[in-house]
This record gives sequence, structure tokens and C-alpha cells, in this order.
Amino acid sequence: MFDPSPERRAAAERLVAGARVYARLDELLAAERTLDALIVCSPPKFHAEAVLAGLRAGLHVLCEKPLTLDCAAFAALRDEAALRDRCVYTVDNWAHAPALARLLDVAASGRLGRICRAELRVARTKPSASAVPGDWRKDPAIAGGGILVDHGWHNLYLLRRLLGPGLELDSAQLQPAGAVDEVVDLTFRAPGAVGAIHLTWRAAERANFASVTGDDGTIELNDDILVVTVGGRTQTERFPQKLSAGSAHPDWLAAMWPAFLAECAGRSRGENLAAAEFCLNVLHSAYRATETARA
Repeated sequence: MFDPSPERRAAAERLVAGARVYARLDELLAAERTLDALIVCSPPKFHAEAVLAGLRAGLHVLCEKPLTLDCAAFAALRDEAALRDRCVYTVDNWAHAPALARLLDVAASGRLGRICRAELRVARTKPSASAVPGDWRKDPAIAGGGILVDHGWHNLYLLRRLLGPGLELDSAQLQPAGAVDEVVDLTFRAPGAVGAIHLTWRAAERANFASVTGDDGTIELNDDILVVTVGGRTQTERFPQKLSAGSAHPDWLAAMWPAFLAECAGRSRGENLAAAEFCLNVLHSAYRATETARA
């Protein structure tokens, strides 16, 4: 394990017997010559450099979202991955949450007919807690933005799965404009369909909501309750845990792991990277639109 913090290195050694910890990533990569993959779970500012180092060491890389917020860095990572024949995979664990995975499966099954609308909403009372001192999620120099970067990335790849790769940003409203965004409204258009995402860190309580409308039916997911209506018949499914129940989801990450391993093995390689490029482009477009409106 690499961590620049002496306190967290000491904590890792206490928690994991025999853990080998390093103060620098290059020291880890030089010493650990039998690794298969590098897992990057630092704040966003440090992602691209670490991913590139892992690729140059010949490793597959699993990176927390966002992969990067720099378009030039993204191109460099994509090219390096292709050159080394290695996988770069950005965490998409929300797609593997049981309730959301079920929603995605029903939408893709054809039961609803042609999908014409999808909406995703996330309500939080504040940013997620940090394992390090301070609140880096509200520091744009480290986080790169506010809730649009933090929760937005997850909801962007979910909406893309629902409405297809032809999805395009139509409008963006961010509050406060020109600072760390805490409330975001996005609308989208796709061939024959529209979409919307609403995100807030200013809610009275935590909640998640999703809805999908097709020519033949609808799905609504209200945290832990999924309701599918097709042909006038309604089916309700309740899940053991609300989507909004917490910020740490080890079970969602475990469910994601086979998809990462599949791309490492060359199956469907590049699909996750294409979704990451879409998320990056939308983030840039949304922030640019807000800056233009303020000018």
C-alpha cells in the first residue's frame, strides 16, 4: 500500500498484519514486482498521475471516480493503456447496487418498449465524510468541483446506460455558480429520448430516486422500493437496504469486481473507458456553460 500520510500508513500496519506500506508510489512499484493491478483511491487531483504510473509499470488499473478531470490527461491514459495492452477501469459501483442493477436490467430487457425518458435524483444533506483531515470534496483544487463531480459521475454513467451512447447534454444549471456547486440540474437529449439529473447537498434528508419511461411501461425506484408497471400490471420489489443508506458500499464494489476482471482479460475492454470519456465531457460542458452564462 502507498499513502503519503504517516498516520494512515501506521494505521494500515496496525489493521493488516504483514502489510507492506510505502511513502511513495514509485517505491511501491519498484519493490512490488508481482502485482497484477493497481487500485487508485486517492482524491481526484492525484488520479491521473497514479494511473499513468501504474500503466507504465505494466499493470491494469482500477481507479476511483472521476478518472481524471483533464481532457489531455485522459487522452494520455487512453493512449498508454492501448500501447501497453492494459485495462483502465473507473469505479462504477452504483451500476452494481442491487436496486439500480435491477432497474438497468428491466430497462434493457425490452419489457418497457422503446425508452423515451429517464430521470435520476440524488439528495444529500452534505458531502460524504472524508477519511483525511479537512473537507477536500469542497476544495476545487483537490476535488475539481462539487456535487457534479462527486455524485454526478455516478449518475452520468447510469443515464448513459439507460439512454445509450448517443446521449448529449442539453442544459446545465449549477448553484452556486462560480463556486463549489452544491445543487445541479442537467437535462439531456438522445435519439428519441430525453433525460434529467438532479443533485443536491442541501436536502433536508438523504434520498435516491430514479424513473424510466418506455412506450409500454415504467419503472420507479424510490430508494429501496422498485415498482415496474407494464400493460396495466404493477410489480413491486423491496430491497434490504436503501440506496441512500450510506456512503461506503463494499458489497457494490464486490459486485463490480467481475466486470473489472473481464476487461482485464480483454472482454469488452474499453467500454468502461468510453463511459468515463462521456462523463468527463459532460462535466466540462456543464462547467463551461455555467462560466459562459456568468460572463
